[in-house]
Amino acid sequence: TTDMGAATRRQIAFSYNGYSLNDLPGYKNEMDLTGVRDSITPVSNGQLQVTIKAYENVIESLDYTVYSIDGKEKLLEQKVKKPGENATLEIGNADGENILSEERMLQITLHMDDHDMYYYTRIVDGAKLNAAPSLDYVQSFHENALAKAEGVGIGTAIEPSDEGDNTTLQHVTIHSDYTHVTWGDLAPKVDGSERWTIKELNSTYMAVELEYRVNCTGEENEQDEYQVREYFRVRYISGSQKTYLLDYDRTMDQIFDATKKVLNEKGVLLGITDKNPVYMVNKNGTVVSFVQAGELWNYNRDRDEVSLVFSFADAENTDIRNMLMQHDIKILNVDEKGNTTFAVCGYMNRGSHEGETGSAVYYYNIEQNSVEEKLFVSSDKAYDRAQEEVGGLVYYNVENGCLYTIADDVLYKMDMNKGTKKELATGLNEDQYVASEDGHLVAYEKSKSVTVMNLETDQEYEVTCKDGECIKPLGFMDGDFVYGVAKTEEVGTTLSGAQVIPMYKVEITSSKDKVIKTYEQSGIYVLSATFEDNMITLDRAVKDGDTYTGTAQDYITSSEEAKESNIYVQTYKTDLKETQVRLTYDDGISDKEPKLLKPKQVVLENIPQVSLDRKKETDAFYVYGHGRLQETYNTAGKAIQKANDCGGVVVDADQNYIWERGNRDLKYSIDTEDADTEQLRQALAGGKSVVDAITEVYGSVMDLSGCTIDELLYNVNQGQPLIAVLDAQTTLMIVGYSDGIVSCEDIGSGARSNHAQSDF
Repeated sequence: TTDMGAATRRQIAFSYNGYSLNDLPGYKNEMDLTGVRDSITPVSNGQLQVTIKAYENVIESLDYTVYSIDGKEKLLEQKVKKPGENATLEIGNADGENILSEERMLQITLHMDDHDMYYYTRIVDGAKLNAAPSLDYVQSFHENALAKAEGVGIGTAIEPSDEGDNTTLQHVTIHSDYTHVTWGDLAPKVDGSERWTIKELNSTYMAVELEYRVNCTGEENEQDEYQVREYFRVRYISGSQKTYLLDYDRTMDQIFDATKKVLNEKGVLLGITDKNPVYMVNKNGTVVSFVQAGELWNYNRDRDEVSLVFSFADAENTDIRNMLMQHDIKILNVDEKGNTTFAVCGYMNRGSHEGETGSAVYYYNIEQNSVEEKLFVSSDKAYDRAQEEVGGLVYYNVENGCLYTIADDVLYKMDMNKGTKKELATGLNEDQYVASEDGHLVAYEKSKSVTVMNLETDQEYEVTCKDGECIKPLGFMDGDFVYGVAKTEEVGTTLSGAQVIPMYKVEITSSKDKVIKTYEQSGIYVLSATFEDNMITLDRAVKDGDTYTGTAQDYITSSEEAKESNIYVQTYKTDLKETQVRLTYDDGISDKEPKLLKPKQVVLENIPQVSLDRKKETDAFYVYGHGRLQETYNTAGKAIQKANDCGGVVVDADQNYIWERGNRDLKYSIDTEDADTEQLRQALAGGKSVVDAITEVYGSVMDLSGCTIDELLYNVNQGQPLIAVLDAQTTLMIVGYSDGIVSCEDIGSGARSNHAQSDF
């Protein structure tokens, strides 16, 4: 057994107008250029000022390469020999052309005597983007909020409303009141350095994320420490030289410090943290494993022990490289004794996989006080994409040593002990299988049935349908399988021409293959379903011939009561720290001074490693907001709605912008004499469906159904017309807008008309 080991990688950051920005994580291997989208760096006068913290390493040379944003075209390649602590990268021109005419991708490679490290950021010409005054505003707001400074503009910048939750200091937004934005009575002091990352930068706004730790006045202890993430979206108007706060979002999570008071007679005190912490309890209700501020802890009441099971941070060595919060911890299983199987998904700060992204599965043996790594699934995407790609499709059964994963449309069962791989199902498109949130349940289509597997017990059952029908797996709720049933003769299209499989009923079946709920309404069909918390949202339609038109959504909520446990989450309030979280023991805790354990890591000669070569999802739409990947969708319309809610952006699989919140001209008019527009007009007038006509002219089509006209005007601003289907007889081409007016052309009659934006 051994300790995890200290971090060894180099650090790279950029200097811009006196600010140290975009401290990039170093990768051990080259990454997929379209899968790394964590930061964007402004280039000043064709130059980037790089700061290199080599620590104990000797850097022989530095290479840097500029690519197109989709990674398909190499635009510039240069080398810096024997770089010192600071280096200047010349980026402005290549072959006489300004390569920063649009957003690009930069790869920096540090060459050492024994290995290379890779660093990635998007770059953009900062000349007209007002980065400096925007950064000044962020710094001023950040420092004045910490100091609770009066009369400095914080009160006038925020927008207090009912959307803000003024009962908690854990999550504060632009809609919170002044007291909560300025930290209440906690009197925070920044502990160590701050990590500043520019997330978005365009002609309209800048989005910046700050990560740091603070010490605050405590209640149970003299001081409490917190991990903080603070997000700003600001707009600078050069004409008036004023900066406006567009969005603000701050979270703080208390660092669990078992050397201080963390127990009382009622349970485990988590303090100020998310109201829905990740935790799992053993069957007897004596042992609980829980995640707090990026660390995994285990409390054993019978033994009076608290164990720090996993952490990248190191209390004895406050190395800033260990503080990078680009990982999630998922608890997979806690057995009767309290032994815990868990996965660490994302970027690996240190240890045997330092500088890699992926998912490492571990087993914590509570008797031996040790943590053993079972396997590592690598990824060539950044932490947020890796969490989604690898973490969402991997389940490890510690009992039989088998890994289950879906890659390239195949469901695999890999026996890590025997080194064998078995294909359980093939030809699985994304809409042909679903998995539970924790991954231990999966359902996939066959020809006339769906197989439901419990990967924890290795048991399965079949759900079948009648002749002339088909089953579509939709998801899982509370461990129950949800699916839809459609008649093959009723397969049709929407008004726009997109093919749909209308489900005439939705059923929920228990793990014993017993139908416990049926949703069916005469004349109403379900086209898709979305799962969130304990509610299913059904997208529905009505039929007119072979055409299906959308109608109001409906909802199915879970009536199942939470399984009773001796340990449960409870919130309570105090005057100083306001809403706090506790893992409450129903029968209480007698000894409130537990022994602190730090399990050793078991070192194995050969840890099984899996590399999954996944196909690129060409139809995926990624929503980035509040500094993070929020969600991935298969339809652009749903992605845009989500991005609008979180003030973010939508990009496709090649990192092309599909939609940006607020980044459009005040008025715009499409050139309707353009050859493509005329060809589209003729195809539609000739009777082609909207989907077929747009595909014929532009090669692909995006379904933006469900978006508001305000959201859609961004797409008009990109110069391509939007086709709006009102009914079977009326199709409009939206061709421009200005001052609250939208300009349209009726495809049938060719008539042009203007309408108030509010009328849409």
